[in-house]
Amino acid sequence: MKTPDSAPHPRRKRQAGAPDKRRLLLVAAFEEVAERGFSAVTLEDIAERAGVSKGVTLYYFESKEELFRTLFAWVTERLHDRMRAVLEKPTALEQLHALNDVIFASSEKNRAFYAVFLDFSSLAVRHESFRLVNAAFYEGCTEVERAIALQGIAEGTFPPQDVDRAVLLLRSLFDGLMLRWLSEKDPDTAFACYRASCLEQALAILSARTHPERRDDHEKRPRGSRSPARSAPAAPPVPSPRLHPLASPDLGDDRAAVRPVRAGARPVRPQRALAKARG
Repeated sequence: MKTPDSAPHPRRKRQAGAPDKRRLLLVAAFEEVAERGFSAVTLEDIAERAGVSKGVTLYYFESKEELFRTLFAWVTERLHDRMRAVLEKPTALEQLHALNDVIFASSEKNRAFYAVFLDFSSLAVRHESFRLVNAAFYEGCTEVERAIALQGIAEGTFPPQDVDRAVLLLRSLFDGLMLRWLSEKDPDTAFACYRASCLEQALAILSARTHPERRDDHEKRPRGSRSPARSAPAAPPVPSPRLHPLASPDLGDDRAAVRPVRAGARPVRPQRALAKARG
């Protein structure tokens, strides 16, 4: 599979000062898909936006699908570069703050990225070539998030814990909050609140003490036996999203339609309720 930074074919070598048409096509494709969606965009649309002919587009990419795969690999590489740069910070806390700023860059940038990302993810479910690029995206994210967690544990900033679990929860938090933010009526206004909530809950995840079972202990126990009780306190739960107003759905006037259940009230049997409804 081609990547945006792969060495150009000898026939495609451009003269000094000439525009990088391949990069122009990738930028144009990103903007078109972000605005209109992958299924609605054609190669002609991308070529027109890049200021080239469709023939030039086909010279660099055999199809719209190949262009889109290359586009997401290119976007992914640029994002990973910014994420890896946060590891230059001296402490894990500074790295986590910087990573949060990379993930929640700005309302405009995040909306465009996730519009493209969601389109790409839907294709990754159905096509192996797209799935591989999507898997590379998550592998790069995991690499950085794991490094932050491990440094924090080594520093004593974060307690000993199951790093695989923590990294999985972090990535789920980032993606989940971003999807929830996109559904806001006024995402621009809510952006800062979501960014603050993401950092707060990421710190809570990494501050939760877990006690992963050691493999050698598991292998020594007889088959079917239970793990011995641990004296260490249970890991505190991840804070509820209700820490911030943004995390609970706004039911508005629909709240009036929800009847409170009286204390001690008997549950209504489905058959009796159906007979009552039929009159």
